[in-house]
Amino acid sequence: MELFFAPAETVTSATRHSQPLEHSPSAVTVLTREDIQASGARSLPEALRLVPNMDIQFMRPMWYAVGIRGRSTANPDAMLLLIDGRDATVEFLGQPLWTAQHISMDDVERIEIIRGPGSALYGANAFTGVVQVITRKPGAGHHALFSLRSGERGKEEVSARAGTRLGPVALAFSAGVDREDRWTGRDLDARDVLHGRLDGEILLADATTLCLETGVFAGTGSFYFDLGEVSLKDGYSAYGRVTFKHEDLQVGVLYDKLNSGMDFDVKLYYQGLNLAEMPFANVDTNKLAFNVLHSLDVLFNRLTYGAEYIYNFYDIDALYEPQSDEHRAGVFLQDEVQLDEVIEKLWNVDAPPLILTAGLRFDWNSETDWELSPRAAVVGTPVENHSFRFGYAHAFLKPAFLESALDIRLKDTSNLGFDRLTLANPDLENQTIDSLEIGYQGTFLDDRLQIRCDLAYNFYRKAILFLYDPTQMPMKDIGGIQVPDIGGPGLEYGNEPDGYDGHDLDLQITLRPTERSRLFFIAGYRQVFHSKTGRFSGGDPVWHLVAGADLSGRAGWTASVRAFYTDPYDVKLNSPISMLEPNTTIRLPARWFLNARVAFQLPVRPLGLTAGVEAFNLLNMRFREHGGLVMPDGPDFGAERLGRRVILFMRGEI
Repeated sequence: MELFFAPAETVTSATRHSQPLEHSPSAVTVLTREDIQASGARSLPEALRLVPNMDIQFMRPMWYAVGIRGRSTANPDAMLLLIDGRDATVEFLGQPLWTAQHISMDDVERIEIIRGPGSALYGANAFTGVVQVITRKPGAGHHALFSLRSGERGKEEVSARAGTRLGPVALAFSAGVDREDRWTGRDLDARDVLHGRLDGEILLADATTLCLETGVFAGTGSFYFDLGEVSLKDGYSAYGRVTFKHEDLQVGVLYDKLNSGMDFDVKLYYQGLNLAEMPFANVDTNKLAFNVLHSLDVLFNRLTYGAEYIYNFYDIDALYEPQSDEHRAGVFLQDEVQLDEVIEKLWNVDAPPLILTAGLRFDWNSETDWELSPRAAVVGTPVENHSFRFGYAHAFLKPAFLESALDIRLKDTSNLGFDRLTLANPDLENQTIDSLEIGYQGTFLDDRLQIRCDLAYNFYRKAILFLYDPTQMPMKDIGGIQVPDIGGPGLEYGNEPDGYDGHDLDLQITLRPTERSRLFFIAGYRQVFHSKTGRFSGGDPVWHLVAGADLSGRAGWTASVRAFYTDPYDVKLNSPISMLEPNTTIRLPARWFLNARVAFQLPVRPLGLTAGVEAFNLLNMRFREHGGLVMPDGPDFGAERLGRRVILFMRGEI
C-alpha cells in the first residue's frame, strides 16, 4: 500500500493514455483505493484534502467549497470533475454537485488529480485542474461487497456492489443511500441522496469491446452559487453512455439529464426595503455529447487526437426565455516525441530518457466563440529514479449558463412594479490562465523515501465577477421613493479588466520505514498579486499542510492518522444580505483538523469482514468556516457541524 508516488505507478489523465507517472507532462497526484479507505473519506471532497494546495471547506451537507491553488473558494467552478471521462458539470451552474453523484466511494478505484491547466486535452473548465475519478470495472469473476456507516451529524450510509462475468459479458451493479443531518429539522441544511449505477462490458472480439453504462440519483439538499444559496427540491439525474473500443480507438455517445425544483434564497434589499425575490424554478437540463479518441505510433512519435461535440438544452420556467440551448465543439492533437531515441538514431550515442509532449486544442461554443489551448512539456530522467519536468500550459473557463443567460421573472415583494432581473452578460469572454511549471520527483533508500516537488507561476486574466455599480443603475421614482431599477444596467456579470499573477509550490514526501508502515507529509504554498499594481492580494502567503501515518498489524488491524492545517486568508464576497449592498471581505481563520481511523478484520469466512471507528476533528475545533463565508451575521450552523464527529463502520467483501 503506497501513497501518492510509486516507482511503477501509471496514470492516464495527463495524456489520455496509460504512462508511467515519472513521464507525466503535468503535475499529477494519485489517490488509490487503499489511500481513500485509510483516510476514512466518504465523499470526493474529503478524499481531495490529501492533495497539495487544495482548499476543501464543508459548507452544507450537499455543498463543499472545492478549490485548487487558491482559485474559487466559494464557487468551485474552476476545476473539471470527470467520472470515467464523463463530465459531471451541471452546465446551468458551471460546477458539479460534489456530494450528489451516481456512484458511492466504494465504486472508486482511484482518483487522478491534474494540478494545473488541462484545457489542451479537456477543453472548457479544466482551468486550474482536473479531477478524474476512475471507478471499479467488472472483473474476471464474481464479486460482491457492502458497506454500512452511521454516526454523528445524522450520518447514515448504506451501499452495495456486485459484479459477475458470463462468457463475453461482464456486469457490475452498485446502489446506495446517503443521508446526512436529517435529525435537526433544518431541511435546507440536510442531504438525502439515493443513487445507483449499472456498468456492462461486451467482448465483441479480440481488443474490441462495447461498454454500456447508466446511472441515476435522486435527492434533496442545498448548495451555493455567486448570488446566494439554492435548495435542490426532489431533484433527479439520469445518464446513459455507450462506448465502442477497438485497440487505440474509442467512440462514445452520452445523454445526461438533470431535473429539479430549485428554490433560490436570493432577496434584493435596498436600505431595509425588500424589493423582490427570485422565484422558485423548475429546471430541466439535458446534455447530448459525442466524442472520438485515437492514438497512433509513428516512428518516434505517439500521436493522440480526438474530437467532441456537446449540445446542452435548458428549460427553466423562471426565466423570460424558458427554453435555450448551447453548442460546443472541440478538436485536439497531442504529440509525444521520444527525444532520446531521436538523439540515438541521429548521433549514435546513448541518451537518458527524454520526452517532449506538445499539444493544441481548438474549442468553439455558442456563448463565447472560440479559444485555442496550447501546452508543451519536456520530461527527462538524467539519473535513474530522478526525473525533471519543464512545462507551459494555457487553459480557459467558459462562462456558466447563469452568467451568460440569467434573465429572471421576479417575484415582486414590494408592489413597486418590479418584474424582471437581468444579471447575465451575453458579451462575457472566457477566463484564461497561462502557467509555467517546473517539477521534480525522485526516490531514495531503495524506494522507501519518495519526494515530489512542483513549482508553478500562473497568469490569470479576464476573471468573471458579479459586478454592482450603483452609478450605472437608473432609479425608479415610485410614490416619492427612489429605488434602483434592478432590471436595468449596473447589475451584471463582467470580466475583470486587470489580471493577477500568482505562484504555487507543492511538496509531497512519503517514507515507508517498514513493510507495514508508512509516513507522509504534504505541503502547499501559494501567493497571488495583481499584475497592474504589483501588490499582493489576500495578505500573507497561504500554507496548506497535511501529515499522516498508517500502521498495520499481523493480527489484522490497521490504524491511520491524518492532520490538516490551512493558513488564514481573506475572501471577498457579495453581501450576505443583498446583492445591492457593498461587497465584504472576511478573513477565514487558521484551520486545524485531526482525523483517525482504526479497523479490524473479523474472522468470518468466506466473507472478508472489516469493522471499525472513524473520528473526525478530534481537536473539536469550532471555527466559523461556514458562517463566516456565507452569512457572517447568521446562525453558526457550520461551526456546529464541524465539531468532533465519530462514525462506526462495517464493510464486507466476497
